[in-house]
Amino acid sequence: MLDLSPDRRAAALIEAGLHQAEAARMRTLAAPFLDRLDPDARLFGEHLVEELARLSAQVEALSQLRQADALSRAERMRIDPLPFIPAARRDAASGPEAATEGGPVAFDVASEDFIGFGWFPAEMTDAGALRWSGAARCATTQLPALGGGALRITLALRAPFGAAIDLAEHDIFLDGLKLDLSVLSQDGPVSTCQADAVLPELPAGSRISLLLHGARFTDPATGPLRDSRTLGLGLGWLRIERAG
Repeated sequence: MLDLSPDRRAAALIEAGLHQAEAARMRTLAAPFLDRLDPDARLFGEHLVEELARLSAQVEALSQLRQADALSRAERMRIDPLPFIPAARRDAASGPEAATEGGPVAFDVASEDFIGFGWFPAEMTDAGALRWSGAARCATTQLPALGGGALRITLALRAPFGAAIDLAEHDIFLDGLKLDLSVLSQDGPVSTCQADAVLPELPAGSRISLLLHGARFTDPATGPLRDSRTLGLGLGWLRIERAG
């Protein structure tokens, strides 16, 4: 799980979010069996489910860290150039205290402002620029925090290979908080989705992480034109703003 925040706080929050999502999924699967147990055995079973969910989230996080460790120096510099800048240059470049961005802030995935990990390169489709997730088990991108508090995020999402988007198959987190996305509109294969989140108040200039984790798909086609990649949801654009 590559941490794109300045203080690694997002990595811990995202791992906690994955733990919650895994625990909810496993509780649902185990419920019919736990209901048939006596109270003592049920208590042990519920504890076992929680432990399995915690271990599953840790394995997922370690997998992301392993992939992050394999990044080249150039890839690391593109995602987070600050550690590679000599201290003297950082001090010389420091200016007035950062001001909180008012928003809304919108990103096209093909723009230079898009910074993320776990995505394939941007490509043009019939619906405009698109960047597929699936290059890693989780895909993350960095967003301005807008000071934290009540925020609203809007995403243009697309499922690969002609599949329909089923949001229940995907977990999307904003700085570790799982988003309850709703579909606002449908334009051909592209769904515009939106969710609100309430984060802690954050200092001016802070960045937060958006994370996508969920089902991945392979091309059902055969023949020489078959796409050999395993793809997750595609992202066309996103917008973050103050809620309300």
